[in-house]
Amino acid sequence: MNARETTMGTFSFISGHMCLDFANTLGGLRGGVTREYLCSYDDFVAWSQQVHSITEEHAINLLHEAELHPDKAVVVLENARMLREVIYRIFAAVATDMQPTEADLTILNAEIGKAMAGGRIISVADGFRWEWPGDSRALDQMFGPIMRSTAELLTSPERSLVRECASTTCSWLFVDRTKNHRRRWCTMTGCGNVAKVRRYRQQQRQQPVRAGERDGKG
Repeated sequence: MNARETTMGTFSFISGHMCLDFANTLGGLRGGVTREYLCSYDDFVAWSQQVHSITEEHAINLLHEAELHPDKAVVVLENARMLREVIYRIFAAVATDMQPTEADLTILNAEIGKAMAGGRIISVADGFRWEWPGDSRALDQMFGPIMRSTAELLTSPERSLVRECASTTCSWLFVDRTKNHRRRWCTMTGCGNVAKVRRYRQQQRQQPVRAGERDGKG
């Protein structure tokens, strides 16, 4: 077991908030063609390490525990995907000024209750902060930071800045912190560029053909 094995997958962190980055571990369009990035428990560990919710040491320990308890690791992965879709549906509703379903809120609140349990305030150099001591071998310990991130965003003013990519082939979420709050795409180099190329080609097709070109003289 080594550090390299904890970073097998490289993930995108474009949303501006941990919980939305977690929702974005499913690519493509919900209800259409999708791409799964959490293909294994190892991927979930790699994502958590890359988002800095666990350390490299924790990641290595978790991969070792997963090897010892593969069935438990599979259950954690399935629960992670389930919670991811709950988070996606809640924020997709928020992005369109809709009310999330009671079923999704019930699941979320149950997980937030677990995530907040055992929290305590500790002194640090510049004041105080939360700390959540726990079992470093618990295979589902990554849920805590994700749930706390979800609660933080849902109860903050930035909730109104949550957007869903305008692409017809993408469901990624993000916080729109642009000056005029008109960001439409998850990334300008991805979906934004695709839309730009499509718009350019459409404009080219719509341009009238000059007489000389039509007669073969251009």
